[in-house]
Amino acid sequence: MRFLLYNIRYGTGGKKFLLPWSGYLRRTAPNVRNITQFIKSLNPDMIGLIEIDIGSYRSGKKNQAETIAHALGHYNAYRSKYGEFS
Repeated sequence: MRFLLYNIRYGTGGKKFLLPWSGYLRRTAPNVRNITQFIKSLNPDMIGLIEIDIGSYRSGKKNQAETIAHALGHYNAYRSKYGEFS
């Protein structure tokens, strides 16, 4: 069984920004597509994602866990310490 544990950093990418917090306001869809392709290339049986976005402005009000799982044909479950859409 192949298990992947991956901190996706809310899908914000690995770029350095002029203001440290400004990356958290940018849309994440292109990065999430790249993350999905990377995960697919590894062909894991089970995936644990850390720092996912479950519906804020930056993710376009979409749950990244659901988006990635759907694209990969996987099931998903998630838990957050924040409220939904935070």
